[in-house]
Amino acid sequence: MMSDTLVNREGLLGFISQNPQPIRVLVIESLFYLKELRALLPSAQISVVTAFEPAAESDECANLGIEWYFLDFRRDDLPFSDGSFDMILAEPCLTAAFTPYETLAVLGKLLKDTGFMVTQFRNIRYWRILQDLREGFFHEREERLYAKPEVVRLLNDAIFKEISFAPLRQEEGEGPAEWEAMGFADFSNDLGTEIWMVMAARSTAAVANLKSLYTPEIRRELSWILHRIEYDIDRQENLDRLWRLCEKHMIFEDYLWDFAKEIIIHSEVLELLRQSGNARGMGVLCD
Repeated sequence: MMSDTLVNREGLLGFISQNPQPIRVLVIESLFYLKELRALLPSAQISVVTAFEPAAESDECANLGIEWYFLDFRRDDLPFSDGSFDMILAEPCLTAAFTPYETLAVLGKLLKDTGFMVTQFRNIRYWRILQDLREGFFHEREERLYAKPEVVRLLNDAIFKEISFAPLRQEEGEGPAEWEAMGFADFSNDLGTEIWMVMAARSTAAVANLKSLYTPEIRRELSWILHRIEYDIDRQENLDRLWRLCEKHMIFEDYLWDFAKEIIIHSEVLELLRQSGNARGMGVLCD
């Protein structure tokens, strides 16, 4: 049966842009990527969790400026505080974890609000795996297999907000077409994809942009004031407090408006904010 196989040579690094900032990165058992990851993130603080202690002494990992933690991520507690990392690269966290949901929940907590994780999984709907299942061979004994909807549910349950997929290894040809002809849906060439890569972010892109501009303390106070305005708790006093906060921290109008739309439920309160801001010369707040 003829088919053409396409392999994404960048792998999980295709989700990661070059960044000169001193961000914090956690790598779990994805040792193959370390050298290229350091080239992309020259100033990053990279922490590596692995059960393979000789990796730290290997030529490939020499002089990369890495903090090593020799643990089995599947059973050992990770020695990091919540909100420690901007990025997590964890190739095996879905396929090798003993308890995938608990593992994802732990990794999600380790990310900052603006952080994201990249991982991958073998696709149970890949036509060659379906063929093996039909013949009585089940891959689950080697590693966990998933369909994309199941991964989305796991990540949503672990409080990840924005999820995207890209194929790592994908085929086109007679094999996927045969299974589609038997009634299997083939969205995004799913039947031809052996391995899907995943990027999962703690916040949507819009919310992440909002969170990146001001400190958590400022955002917390802004949220508190806006909720008091919304539910008519000392409304005029809190409107005055809102504009003082904006002036003190130079919170610009577009940011305030986007922030308010994310947390305020009642549209009439948004109109109230618009009128109050315009009356104080804040400019025209607009949708």
